[in-house]
Amino acid sequence: QIFEGVRIYLDELRSPFNVGSVFRTAECMGVAEILLSPGTADPLHPRARRTAMGCVARIPWRRVSYEELEQSGESFFALELGGTSVRTFSFPPKGILILGSEEVGVSPECLGLADRSLGRTTIPQFGLKGSLNVSVAFGIVMNLWSGELSSL
Repeated sequence: QIFEGVRIYLDELRSPFNVGSVFRTAECMGVAEILLSPGTADPLHPRARRTAMGCVARIPWRRVSYEELEQSGESFFALELGGTSVRTFSFPPKGILILGSEEVGVSPECLGLADRSLGRTTIPQFGLKGSLNVSVAFGIVMNLWSGELSSL
């Protein structure tokens, strides 16, 4: 099942492995399209393609600048520390989930878009590290979002 209107924006993800993993999870969870910032690793990189296991060819994707994203008129929310818990966040019937870079998180430009739209969501964590791999975090959030969408 593909959830039309459900998209994600990869905001400066540098690791081809993470990009490939996000593609694989997105395809499994019904994401309609993946949008990539100019600095995100190429999904056609051999390591990304290997990790994606064929999903780069199965899910539509394209590069989108911050300006294009802002002008799209879409609803946005960011996966970022300090947001509403994923357990109580109101996932939209359609919108764009923003995933930030492995080192610095979501860019200030994209946080601004999210804050002016649907806000931020956070995965509660209890360990000392205080961070999850971006592709793992995406899987957790996307499982919850797609679960809500499939019950509509």
